[in-house]
Amino acid sequence: MADTNFQAQSNISLLFAVGAKALGTAHADSDTFKALPVISFSIPHESAALDIGPQRSGTHVQVEDQGRHRRDLSTWTFDISFKGTPTAINSVCQWAFGDGDGTNALLGTSGIGNGTSNSAVMVHGTSYSNHTTVIFKNAGSDATNAHVQMRGCIVQSFALKEAVGSDAGQLICDVTFWTAYPPSEVNTSYTTDSSDTAAPKSIFSLSTSTLNSGAILLDSWDMNCSRSLARNSSQDYSSYLPFGYTQTSPWEVTGTLSAKRDDEIYDQLAIIRGSSAGVNISIDESSGFTLDIPDAMVDASTVNNGEGYLFQTIPYRAFAESPTDDVFTLTIS
Repeated sequence: MADTNFQAQSNISLLFAVGAKALGTAHADSDTFKALPVISFSIPHESAALDIGPQRSGTHVQVEDQGRHRRDLSTWTFDISFKGTPTAINSVCQWAFGDGDGTNALLGTSGIGNGTSNSAVMVHGTSYSNHTTVIFKNAGSDATNAHVQMRGCIVQSFALKEAVGSDAGQLICDVTFWTAYPPSEVNTSYTTDSSDTAAPKSIFSLSTSTLNSGAILLDSWDMNCSRSLARNSSQDYSSYLPFGYTQTSPWEVTGTLSAKRDDEIYDQLAIIRGSSAGVNISIDESSGFTLDIPDAMVDASTVNNGEGYLFQTIPYRAFAESPTDDVFTLTIS
């Protein structure tokens, strides 16, 4: 007879651990778990890539002893989208580059975000505050081990976006989490210590938006932040635990502004045409939200004539003016 256990997606909720923990150790139920405003998610599952050894001469099929599962190479990524509340944004910045204090500065010295200036590594068993344990409640495939637990999770990439024509103008944060520790299906209950029910920020609350100090009227904007991560080998070939993590590429920060095409766009012709000099981008609400990008360059701007009147599409890339300066600050409260 078939097993009658099944899973309803609508019954799954997510919790996120807060606070320092040894890398590779899951946060316990006694630690603090927050229910952040998740709107969509993907669920990881333990698996491993199959490596195939060399073919024996004179054979015309692949033989079983050629196959080897490479659990020593395994990493897992999963995607989660949040409403852009202060708690959610601060948490994502903490897990991305180790600064989630409400000013959220990505510095030239941020590195992997472990709290040490310019460090690119995290070591298994060492305590850090820039990783989390993510619990997918009621996502376990077993009736008893009802929850999926992901440990050692840090943010590989995230995107912030607002648009007049989508999501009711609300700020949305799309995040890709990364870990080298496998998913576990567990029966620990996990208590919710706090639920984030705050209102997300909104494009309809913007008070000032400027490009090179010139006021522009935004129809939409986004900022995308990404870096590459790698697991450091395997401690053995039984537990397959990594020695730790390494950040293998710099943070890249890019985005797009969609602004009403008017005199201000004409006044910015020199930087849109290409001056190879960084300019400031600032996006501000009347209270509790300021995104400041001090050194950005425009990348191949175009005219968008798909609406009733014209917009200028302004792609940009953000830089640090020097190796110790900010790439951006994101003040939110």
